[in-house]
Amino acid sequence: MQRQPILTDQDLSLFELKPRFVRNYLTFAGKNSKDFLLYISGSGVYDSPEVDMKLTFVPGKNGDIIRENAKSGQRRFKSIDITYDAFFFDSLPARTAAVKSWLLFPVGYQVLHDTYDPDFFRMAICKDAVSFETKGNKGASMELTFHCRSQRWSIEGQKKVKLLRPGVIRNPYAFPGKPVLRAYGSAEAKLYVGTELITINTLQDYVDLNCETHNAYNASGFCNDTIKSEDSPEPLPGRNSIGRKPPSTIWTVMFPRGC
Repeated sequence: MQRQPILTDQDLSLFELKPRFVRNYLTFAGKNSKDFLLYISGSGVYDSPEVDMKLTFVPGKNGDIIRENAKSGQRRFKSIDITYDAFFFDSLPARTAAVKSWLLFPVGYQVLHDTYDPDFFRMAICKDAVSFETKGNKGASMELTFHCRSQRWSIEGQKKVKLLRPGVIRNPYAFPGKPVLRAYGSAEAKLYVGTELITINTLQDYVDLNCETHNAYNASGFCNDTIKSEDSPEPLPGRNSIGRKPPSTIWTVMFPRGC
């Protein structure tokens, strides 16, 4: 069941950064590179992903025919590789073994965060071989390449927003948000997110609506068959209203996502 990325308290504690950094570092899969005396340089983290589209040349006409590989009015972005120059000190045999295990053992996307871009994190895997350029017995340098999903997530956006009555939530970014909405109540309920109506045919205690994976679930498992909507809601940039239709006693917890 795909519910990520919702950060745990342990994840968030890794992001408590000092105002000034003697050296830059990253966290990956719940571990900090400083634990390996490994530090990074390079600002590839600021690069943007490529737009997923097809351009068709038409002889005799200026410009191209553009086909966006996304639903109408939106764009899809391809995954991106982020590369860091890294180095560590001392204990060469043991530290190389530890670094390889840390980076290559985790399965699936993991949280990647660095001090170059401390307000955001990515979901990444480390799939390429790690080659070490040793400096005698005093340490080694290497390139670390992470294959990342196209979007970044806002750390601030991982905080829960609780609404006990209809209200407004703001998406401060230029891209539609893909939050997780948790609705509480009983029996049938109708939830409005902006102009999108979500009908919950059977609501027992709560249901999570994951706007990124387009899934509905609770502690018992998936319950997609109880949800009816034209599309998964995506809060647009700016202010978005969230409300309910009586008689449901429904409230929501929202995790706004930055892109």
